[in-house]
Amino acid sequence: MKRYILALSMLMLTGSVLSFAQSTVLKEEGRVYALPALFQNNNKEVVMSWTEKDADGMVYYYFATSKDNGKTFSDKQLIYSSPGIGNGRLARPRLLFKKNGDMVATFSFNQQAKLVSESGEAKPGRAKDLQVFVTESKDGGKTWTVPKSVHQDAQPGVIRGFYDATLMANDELAVVYLKDIPNKPHERDLRLVTSTNGTFGEERVIDPFVCDCCNLGLLTDEQGRLNVFYRENADNIRDISKMVSTDNGLTWSASATLFPDNWNVNACPHTGPVALRYGKTNLITYYSGVEGKPGVRLVNQDGKQMLILKDETIKTATLAGDAKNAVILYGQGTAESGMKVGYRTISKDKVSNDKWIENSATGANPNGLILGKEMLVVYELTDKGKVIGIKTDVVKLN
Repeated sequence: MKRYILALSMLMLTGSVLSFAQSTVLKEEGRVYALPALFQNNNKEVVMSWTEKDADGMVYYYFATSKDNGKTFSDKQLIYSSPGIGNGRLARPRLLFKKNGDMVATFSFNQQAKLVSESGEAKPGRAKDLQVFVTESKDGGKTWTVPKSVHQDAQPGVIRGFYDATLMANDELAVVYLKDIPNKPHERDLRLVTSTNGTFGEERVIDPFVCDCCNLGLLTDEQGRLNVFYRENADNIRDISKMVSTDNGLTWSASATLFPDNWNVNACPHTGPVALRYGKTNLITYYSGVEGKPGVRLVNQDGKQMLILKDETIKTATLAGDAKNAVILYGQGTAESGMKVGYRTISKDKVSNDKWIENSATGANPNGLILGKEMLVVYELTDKGKVIGIKTDVVKLN
């Protein structure tokens, strides 16, 4: 099987990955890539994760580490492989790092999925058999525990795949997810499950009726509070709501609208909030299709709207940041008109004009990490609707 690595300068071989200063491209013939994401471990090293899918339907969940702020990466290391690993944008895998350095990986999982070689054709399994699974590593990702479901209720025919996960202030794992409401087709509630000493307790409903097919945002803020952001459904008003817990998810504030867009739509937008801890507040980005003002919003925790990206080809965005600076990242354009990765820098309440990542043609679904005066960005490389590779770029922030 051929592996292609695109290089601009200073090409060098490092095991199974070819890297060059400022950029790295992973691209292997016959593989479909998805969901590249960037993190920092407790040693301040960059960790990149992503999935690859081969022609037999096997999905591989990988990570690689960089000791030079993303200019070069180690060989990829396998977290887990199975045809049942979810690789959709509405339920992204999460890689988390406990205070003692242990790694925690979460992902949506369908135990009914089959390989082409097993069934004669790719069988991804029914969406209504999705669950959230977790695996841990105590040796820096060299070995991983057998993945286990976070759900005590393993009833079949129930979807639990739209989720987000984070570590709480007490270093225990919290998972929020949507779950089918019994005997009410296409209706879901919002649920939470948390761990105690690594063991997951009973699931709890924290909002009895929400928008049924959107991603969720979950984070622990600077004050140690657990925050959840999600798309509400109040008589088809599909605005973003928030709830806050000050006791590690035991109790929650009342649900409150983050910003009153008043978007009335009798359908699920299939796009929810992305949230980022930013100094003493949080930033949230999401799409609203409200008549007259459609676009991707940037709003802070207090509901102050800071930006609307009005280009109709931008449907989703993500956030990267530290205590002082933040960036909103997005893919813009179409395969027919041309695609590129754009971003705007955020400092306090000021947002810059559009900036573009050079040589990001065909780039989509970016994810970023701010490292001092630079930003590391990873994004998908697309060709005729397929993601054929991933690329990183190091961008200097002004």
